[in-house]
Amino acid sequence: MRRDIQLLRGIAVLVVVLYHASVGIFNQGFLGVDVFFVVSGFLITTIILKGLNRNDFSFSQFYLRRARRLLPALYCTLSATTILAYLFITNSQKTDFLYQLFGSLTFTSNFVLPIQVGYFESSAESKPLLHIWSLSLEEQYYFFLPVFLFAIPRKLRLPALASITLASLILCFVLVSNGDHPAPYMWRYSEATLAEWAFFLFPTRAWELLAGSLCAWLMLSRPDFKVSSKIKVASVAAIVALCTISIDPVVHPRGDALLIVFATSLIVLGRGEWLPQWWPIKLIERVGDWSYSIYLVHWPLFSFAYLGYLELVPNVIKILLIGASIFLGYVQYTYVERPFRSQISLQPRAAWIGFSTSTLALLVLTGPMISGGFGEQKDLDDALSTRAVNFGLSKDCDGSILEHSVKASCMTGREPNIAIWGDSYAMHLVPGIATIHENIVQLTKSVCGPAIGIAPISGRYGKDWAEECTAFNNLALEYILNSESITHVILSSSFNQYFKAQDDDSFLVDGDVVAKSPALAVNAFVQTIAMLQSANKIPVLVSPPPRSGFNVGECLERTDSNLVILRSDCQILRSEYVTFDQEIIEAIEVIEQETKVRVIWLHDTLCGNVSCESLIHGVYVYRDSGHLSIAGSKALVPRLKLI
Repeated sequence: MRRDIQLLRGIAVLVVVLYHASVGIFNQGFLGVDVFFVVSGFLITTIILKGLNRNDFSFSQFYLRRARRLLPALYCTLSATTILAYLFITNSQKTDFLYQLFGSLTFTSNFVLPIQVGYFESSAESKPLLHIWSLSLEEQYYFFLPVFLFAIPRKLRLPALASITLASLILCFVLVSNGDHPAPYMWRYSEATLAEWAFFLFPTRAWELLAGSLCAWLMLSRPDFKVSSKIKVASVAAIVALCTISIDPVVHPRGDALLIVFATSLIVLGRGEWLPQWWPIKLIERVGDWSYSIYLVHWPLFSFAYLGYLELVPNVIKILLIGASIFLGYVQYTYVERPFRSQISLQPRAAWIGFSTSTLALLVLTGPMISGGFGEQKDLDDALSTRAVNFGLSKDCDGSILEHSVKASCMTGREPNIAIWGDSYAMHLVPGIATIHENIVQLTKSVCGPAIGIAPISGRYGKDWAEECTAFNNLALEYILNSESITHVILSSSFNQYFKAQDDDSFLVDGDVVAKSPALAVNAFVQTIAMLQSANKIPVLVSPPPRSGFNVGECLERTDSNLVILRSDCQILRSEYVTFDQEIIEAIEVIEQETKVRVIWLHDTLCGNVSCESLIHGVYVYRDSGHLSIAGSKALVPRLKLI
């Protein structure tokens, strides 16, 4: 194996692990996966083309070698992860886990995961098999490429490879550049955007593997082809730099991925003798030997730590997990991956029987999970009800206005006198309000706070989405002002997206993208409240519930289910809440002073001098780290005297 390719593998897996640990400087470490794609494309295409050129390529032997290379370590990781899942996965999470496991066994994870994304879905860190999506994509490439190259005449292989590379690249860039648009109707069961599907799917990521394939074709056609060692050193430096600082931070894969693929291609072209014999380089090469196993084991470790610590993993634990990932990767490589790979004498039939038996054993291992048996855990329906997403009156109310009219399911009477306006933190008040007021209307859209003329831009919520938010709020205000029956308007939001400083976040203000500034957001809320007051509507501003960053709802479910909890209890300390939400508390106080609006502080009801309630008469107040559960809303809101 070429030393420089092992170096690339070592760098790739290290930046991925450090990125997932959220320590150090590799804020773009996910680009290590793109490096893996190019290297895989290069190596696999070299094997296929050599066999085709010799006229001795065997599909069965090719797939058997792939199976020996990949499946033993994968099955070992999946088995260990499934066993640990019984200690960490709650009833409300186990369906997602089973789908992830099925996707891992069938190499369809990159289809399963986009269906599990979305604003209200559990975070990526809570999915122990999330990382298998890239392996699934590579396996799909391994199924596609031999058939494709076998069917193409030798003289046409280069133009054919170049054509599908270009087509995949264009498709990818078009979809990720339109990332705010919803996925096509065929994916109607998912909240994933086009950009998210483009991130996961083979047709839109194939260009990265195909870049490696083009390099393989060139090296076989021109074995004397060389790339200057200075260019290779610069390419390694570029890869490390791009894993640190982004030049195209808006979407991925686009500009950064293109540069990473280009730099990696320059390194795999030519020969590998350019590397000096320095011990740090040799050490990274050795890590490259273990890279597949390290990649497999690292993410479940971080995911289970995230679940156990309820989203707040201490930095010292993250550092220990980095070391554990490398060590366990070495152990799995030495005692699982390498021995099975070297069993050349094993008969194909015996090998496939072994792999099939392993698959069956894994399915048997999930038997209790499938049947609902989790020891003393609550009944699954109970758990799902307790942690159910709180959309308010209906799931349809996440975007409750349609062409100047409110959806019928988002009203409890033809002439509502109370409007609830805001994002998901307004939605979660609705079940409680509906228990004490008959005529209400819900005007809500996720992440879109009740402020006119301003909308947040962050992550998957780009400019197109911000324009939708602005339009939604204009319609909501118009509806409220034109309604003679509405006397009170309850406004609420998470306010994180407006008042907490985040890297690369911005606002859409009057159609222009501007830098994020809490002062701009305060002014927008002040003006919105002033417009309501001028129209003789009575606005009431409701704060978010006390939060300190950990998932309170999951903590309560874990306590009831006797699962692993790596923090002392499920209490929210008042001091931690005040520190965590300091910017939001200060901003709401400014809005209160400037408008004299009535503010309902939920901490006044939920918090004592030391801690804040997470249970009311045995009812979960929270469904996650901040949203009220449906039952919690019904238990809490009547105490607030909103009107």
